[in-house]
Amino acid sequence: MKKELKTTCESFRKLGYSSVDEKELMHYLVSYRWKKAAPSSIQACREDILHIKPNEFFDYQQLVAQTSRLTINDWQDLKDLF
Repeated sequence: MKKELKTTCESFRKLGYSSVDEKELMHYLVSYRWKKAAPSSIQACREDILHIKPNEFFDYQQLVAQTSRLTINDWQDLKDLF
């Protein structure tokens, strides 16, 4: 699945989203996208990774930011939020 994560991150970068890395993408998958219904096979996981749209990932990131207990002063890099 590393290959698919890398491919998806590269596609995000081509679209101008340079701050997304494989670790964050995997965290999104495990803690949000696959939390209730994980794909039934490794191949299904790979396919799902390749079909993640940037807006799906960033909607999750926005949700995390809104529910975080950190204040605006605690964020290291504000451009990641935009």
